[in-house]
Amino acid sequence: MPDSPTLIDPHRPWILDRRDDPSTMNWIQTLFNPMGQSSKLHFSRAWTFMFMGRVLLYLVPTFVVAILGIAGLETARFNNPVNFGPVPVPAMLVPFVLFALMTEYTSFVAHVRRLAEAGRSTMLAGIVLLPLILGMLAFAGGAAMGNAQYEAEVARVALEKEIAADPVRAAAAKAEAEAKAKENPKAQKPQQRSGPPQAPKTARETAISTGMGMAVPIWLLASFGAMLWTLLFVARIPNGGVGEFSTGSHIPENEALRRPYETV
Repeated sequence: MPDSPTLIDPHRPWILDRRDDPSTMNWIQTLFNPMGQSSKLHFSRAWTFMFMGRVLLYLVPTFVVAILGIAGLETARFNNPVNFGPVPVPAMLVPFVLFALMTEYTSFVAHVRRLAEAGRSTMLAGIVLLPLILGMLAFAGGAAMGNAQYEAEVARVALEKEIAADPVRAAAAKAEAEAKAKENPKAQKPQQRSGPPQAPKTARETAISTGMGMAVPIWLLASFGAMLWTLLFVARIPNGGVGEFSTGSHIPENEALRRPYETV
């Protein structure tokens, strides 16, 4: 009578290692318990869930609000800022921010479990936290620069008011400006803005604007690097640390010749 091998998962015949059986995956443990271990496929499923969740929670609300705006509907309430600590976030992106903060922890846990199962140092999991740490440092540095720029602007405006209040100093400043204009006639005059004058930014708004301008690019670049490290290294480590680095389910070298249903 011929053998009748039992597939680990009839819907995924390419799974050859029982440690990767999707039916045995515990999502709560995989995402929130850093003391355990996760097989290769279980880690990949968890990471894909976190990645796609971030992408969808950012793109879907942004796209829907843009379409509603094009259709002529009022969308201001979706862009109303909601404060997360010192950072204002558009109301439509609140779910994205909450999910992103939660998945900073769950991603760290998933990496710790995968590295532990593969016999690698779990301290390497700290790499996935670097984008957040670097982004926070960049935000702090940018906020300090923005605050310094605001103070310099306030001092400049105060000096101009002081000069304007003194006829002698005002005349001297005007004569100096005219002399500079004669020396460099090709110098462009500052463009005047059309429309009603905008309210000047506060110190907080200037600091946050400058901080976010520095933090977001650094966070994105660091996140891309961490993603490559995850996809090319962590997600390809063989179960138990035995065997070749590969994509997809596999079995260790010493079990490569055994049938799927015989793999323990």
